[in-house]
Amino acid sequence: MSENQTSDIATSDYEYKTKYMKRIMKAVKEVTNEMSSNAKESIITPTKLFENLVCKFQQLQKSDADARDCYRQGIVLCNELIDSIATATIGDADAYRICLELFSKVIEEFRFGIITNDEKLLEREIFFAFLDLLSKREICTYLNDDQCTTMPQKEFYKFLTNVLLAISNSNIKCVCLTTDDAATRKYTDTFYTMWKRVERNVHFTNQTEQKLPVIDSTTNYIRHFFWNFSNRTVVVPWLLDNGVVKIILECLKTIPLSSEKGIDITSIILNISRHDDGVDELNKFDGLRILKDIQSNNTEELDDSKNLIISMAIAHLSTVEQIRSDNKRKNRILNELLQVTINAAKEDRLNYRGFHVSEPLAVFTKLFVDDLSLEYVLNHAETDPQLTVSDRIALFVNLFIEFRGAFAVEDPLKQFTCTALLNILWSISFQDRYKAKLKENNDLLKTIKSLAMDNDEKIVDRYVPRSMEGIRNAANGILYNLNVISDNKKDAKSDIPIVSNTDNGKPMIMISYAHDNDQFCDKILMELEKSQDLFRIWIDRNYCTSSEDLWEKIARGIGQAKLVVCLLSQDYFNSKSCRKEASFAIKRKKPIVPIYFGEPGDCDWLDIHIADRKYIRFKSNKSELDDAKVQEMLRTIEATIKEAQEQSSHPQQIEQHSVPAQPRKEIEKIQSTTVDVQKTPEEWTRNDIQKWFYSLNVPDTLLKLFDFQSFTEMNQYASKLQANPKNEFLKYGQRYAKAHAGDELEEYIFDRFKNALLELPVNRSDTMKLSTPSSKPSSSNSSTCTIS
Repeated sequence: MSENQTSDIATSDYEYKTKYMKRIMKAVKEVTNEMSSNAKESIITPTKLFENLVCKFQQLQKSDADARDCYRQGIVLCNELIDSIATATIGDADAYRICLELFSKVIEEFRFGIITNDEKLLEREIFFAFLDLLSKREICTYLNDDQCTTMPQKEFYKFLTNVLLAISNSNIKCVCLTTDDAATRKYTDTFYTMWKRVERNVHFTNQTEQKLPVIDSTTNYIRHFFWNFSNRTVVVPWLLDNGVVKIILECLKTIPLSSEKGIDITSIILNISRHDDGVDELNKFDGLRILKDIQSNNTEELDDSKNLIISMAIAHLSTVEQIRSDNKRKNRILNELLQVTINAAKEDRLNYRGFHVSEPLAVFTKLFVDDLSLEYVLNHAETDPQLTVSDRIALFVNLFIEFRGAFAVEDPLKQFTCTALLNILWSISFQDRYKAKLKENNDLLKTIKSLAMDNDEKIVDRYVPRSMEGIRNAANGILYNLNVISDNKKDAKSDIPIVSNTDNGKPMIMISYAHDNDQFCDKILMELEKSQDLFRIWIDRNYCTSSEDLWEKIARGIGQAKLVVCLLSQDYFNSKSCRKEASFAIKRKKPIVPIYFGEPGDCDWLDIHIADRKYIRFKSNKSELDDAKVQEMLRTIEATIKEAQEQSSHPQQIEQHSVPAQPRKEIEKIQSTTVDVQKTPEEWTRNDIQKWFYSLNVPDTLLKLFDFQSFTEMNQYASKLQANPKNEFLKYGQRYAKAHAGDELEEYIFDRFKNALLELPVNRSDTMKLSTPSSKPSSSNSSTCTIS
């Protein structure tokens, strides 16, 4: 969640200085008054050490040196201040207070000059200098709540720690952070120590049963620091070591969500979930279940903003299948996300209720992998005002146009927002019904073309989550979907040879896969390479090493291949690049051999094109490939190549739409699937029942698990199936595997069977409407010759 709503600490410089200085002076006074008069007399004698530091801070404040030198000198004096606390007495309180005031004023005044002059490198230097101060042994000892530290020292450490956290918190908004920073892991022990402080505070609050308010200002500053720090998504991996995420989730389970702690911690979890490493870490500690339980059990305590924070985190942590299976929750989230996007788009800073517009957009990029979610948002989502389909598409288009210059400046948030919007437009461009809306906007197309051709490092080297593609890849994907680059140009390039012709005309196969499945691809490739005497292999890692456009090479690989081997997984289904490859292969009428990795579930955009293809499935929980499956894969590939070669050997007949003569046995087989339309469903025999299922392509291997003798039996089971289809699928999946030597029943095959039962005709008039290809006279037979 955006840092703009985190706390008053991170507001304006003036507000921070005035509010916090008053807090320091008030706190010191309270500590002094709390001590007994006897204790005061015994330790009231001040030391000269802090008085000397006061003089040094005063000299620094009056210095004519530039901001850079003054800032660095201030850090040196702060180090001295920390080192001096161990020998301090309560008599040093006034001098210590003055030191803190002067240090804070010096830092803030010179920091303003640095920000004004856009000193990016110095801002980074200062930010890490403050992390170094917070990592000093004395500060970490205080954060660990060391009991050996005496009262005056403990209070002095607290005041200074709070000042350092407050200033660091303010600096986060300005400093430029990179993936290299997170890779150093330099401050992980400090972060862990800070979070353990929060955990102890939460436990202590719970033990007191909240009879009295437990105020620990340091833990408040720590939470606010991590809220803002985790909002910089690129450094989230920095926060994941030493079990910090586990501590955060344990804290969340025990605190009231309506409390300030609850708001802070849920917002931190949302920020962490926006990075792929954060998703993996949160799910490692059962974060998805914890968040779902919290949302379900605290409906009264959660207002709209808190509920949306948790909903967005749940969306980030869920797979597409998990999201799709919870339709009620999914639609509610989609409604809320679209409403936030609409409202944020109207604001000058593109923020609404603390959410920057990039946050709902990032969730959309993941949810829109599912075409049903995209359709819901563009057609059915409930918003105020209720927008038309054109208005909703225009919302994303106009926001993208607004961010089109994001890569001309060093602004990670703008660049991330632009990338998310382009990925959303890519998802929309896959749908034929919306292409015209996109193509009619010349300004949009011009901008996309510009990004597609830009090789600037600012565009290439940017972190994007798994749910997104890089800016150039997304731009090229949209242009391809919209056919902005002419088919002649694409086809011409796909015909340019990409491999040598020295392999005696051996057919070529192309491997399409998701890069998240590299290890599985390696194993498949190793097995395929053993058969290189039969075919050549095209895979991007071998042919896409130059600076030439990646997609052009892939398109040429598909264009020259006899068949495409698709390594299908949930990662493949979620990848718009993989969808682009598969769509191109389908468009070029290339045979596809589906090879499943595990059980990725359904894929609406692909299943319809490969439903009749022979597939091979490898289990994802095995380290080695099943040899029987490997041989089955090789046989399927060889058979598909042979089939493709036979078809290509008669190009003339295909161009004339000739109909090949079918053997009599095949004709009889087709005719045997014709339902007798003269019978009522109640008159169906067992043979008629089989014909009904065969006419809808339900395989005999599945039908043999059932023994329907009458239409009544079919209706009775249809009612049971409709009530709990998932349970029936699981039950008969087990029976199918047992009956067929461990083979798995595909869910889409079972869906054919289910639909056949749920669409049964009711009377003779319904059966009269039924027809099959074999029951109609073929017009082609009278207009073309038959090749036998």
